[in-house]
Amino acid sequence: MNQKMSDPRSAMSIELWLKTGRRHSEVLDEQKMSEGQLRRPDATIVLWLKCEQTIHDERLNARVDSMLKEGLIQELLNFHDRHNKQRIKDGKPPDYTKGVFQTLGLKEFHEYLMMTEDDRNSEDGKKLMLQSIENMKIATRRYARRQNKMVKGRFLEIPRREVPTIYELDTTDLSQWDKQVKNKAIDIIESYINKIPCPYEPLKKNIDEEKNKINSQSSNYCDVCERLIIGDKEYAIHLNSFKHQRVLKKKKKLLDQKAKEIQNISQDS
Repeated sequence: MNQKMSDPRSAMSIELWLKTGRRHSEVLDEQKMSEGQLRRPDATIVLWLKCEQTIHDERLNARVDSMLKEGLIQELLNFHDRHNKQRIKDGKPPDYTKGVFQTLGLKEFHEYLMMTEDDRNSEDGKKLMLQSIENMKIATRRYARRQNKMVKGRFLEIPRREVPTIYELDTTDLSQWDKQVKNKAIDIIESYINKIPCPYEPLKKNIDEEKNKINSQSSNYCDVCERLIIGDKEYAIHLNSFKHQRVLKKKKKLLDQKAKEIQNISQDS
């Protein structure tokens, strides 16, 4: 049978059609219509802890310093040693470009970990260790910014998505924790549970009109080619393209072949 049948997405589309008589695209369209609906819309709120960026950066740097005091470098060395012993035992070549070695920490210390013990204790080794520490702090701050961006994008900037109510709590001044965070959180939760007006305003969505227009009118998914195409004009061009027609013909042939096999099995039984 054609190797393309090994593609689980193609197999799923064919199986769905054989079982229900419905095209995969129809099911996807239904899912799009219900996209973003909360499973429990009346039982979810979000408390988002935030603080000023400079303060957040200082806390993240301090977190890395704390990890170093607790033995981070020795832990990395031990892991690196165990991994390479197992790799050699399994007869595998070294590959530090993917997998766990691309995670935060290992990636920043890679060159340092590759050194011999004598090299690590040299002046160049000590300089490289300090540079690795700084790189880890930079990567940690960058990761935190991406997390904030993800929260904004997922909850506050996507049109037509139902999201829970979000309240922002300011953790910048820890001496004001009870007033600015703890007590506010209690008031918000109690208001929510008791179904009474909350004394604090939730965050509002910030939808860019141009982005909203593109999302609502120009997002098209080609189930045949399994591609998301932005723009109605581009989608029409794609549907008439040679590549799309070729894939469509190939999948139809596979579908007919699979249906014939099922029919033959049914007749034999």
